[in-house]
Amino acid sequence: MEKPNKGLKREVSIGGAGLTQQVLFAKHLAVMLGAGLTLTEALPVSIESAGGRLKSALTEVARAVESGATLSSALGDHPHIFPALLTNAVYAGERSGNLATNLASAAKALEKERALIAKVKGALIYPATVLVAALLLGLGLAFFVLPKITPLFRGLNIKLPFTTRALIAFADLVDRHGLLLFLAIFGGLALIIILAKRRFTRPITHWLLLHLPGLKPIVRHTNLARFTGALGLLLKSGVTVNEALDITERSLSNYYYQRAIHQVAVGVSQGTKLADNLERFPALFPPLLTRLVRVGEVSGKFEDTFFYLADFYESEVDSATKSLSTALEPILLLIIGLIVATLALSIITPIYQITGNINR
Repeated sequence: MEKPNKGLKREVSIGGAGLTQQVLFAKHLAVMLGAGLTLTEALPVSIESAGGRLKSALTEVARAVESGATLSSALGDHPHIFPALLTNAVYAGERSGNLATNLASAAKALEKERALIAKVKGALIYPATVLVAALLLGLGLAFFVLPKITPLFRGLNIKLPFTTRALIAFADLVDRHGLLLFLAIFGGLALIIILAKRRFTRPITHWLLLHLPGLKPIVRHTNLARFTGALGLLLKSGVTVNEALDITERSLSNYYYQRAIHQVAVGVSQGTKLADNLERFPALFPPLLTRLVRVGEVSGKFEDTFFYLADFYESEVDSATKSLSTALEPILLLIIGLIVATLALSIITPIYQITGNINR
């Protein structure tokens, strides 16, 4: 049997066809194969219900299968569409004769991955929306409101407070170099985003994600949930521990977890136990995980241990995302309140001083 394509990227793309489409494809194919259809009969039905890049890739997959290729090798020719987890679960199912069962298990794993990503995105939507709104409001004030207000204060024969003088200086800067300042702000943001996505910056950006308060538990538990879930699925599918670790390494997105799992795989291939190798990285793999893995090694219930841990860390991601949203809401409101209060005082204080002098 032909092994799936090994030329996969180290970071598996899950955006090529969308996780929802991948889940539906695996689930529907599993149902059709379980009902007795052959691959050559089931794949055309999958093509009809697919769309976009997935439909194009499935058309090529069906053509390859009709030419005699295995489904796993055909899927492996499209690593940007089909993740390594699905491809290798199919490969293990082809070897064991449980293709439909493995496809159903892979669909469940991809569905959990989709739910996991949705939880993380959901936690970040509110703070991101507030920050963008605050940035747009600040730019609107800086470019359209302040230049019209600050000339009034220049002619006042009073000593202006520091905040008002700072406001006038900022308004002058915007008036003289507004376009340059605008381009610098958005150019800087775009540069940060571009650099954050580059491979050579991953050690820095991923280290920050693992250490920033609030984000640390989300990033850590997300990677642990992916690690344990993928390993459990692959071991249940009949893949060896060494192969499962290699596939799981490519399924994770964090540089430090990938590097740690690679070293763990090297240690396991040399004959040492998985738990012993995981214990070498206490900052990434907590004692709870390593102890339960050790119990699984002794009892022989590896898959059940990893599935339990995957469920546990998924619930931890849920708790961490809710905690982040709860913590960020008052902080963001406080920051915006301070900015508004500073602007208000900068404008109102000189007016109050003038009215006070008139009354005297």
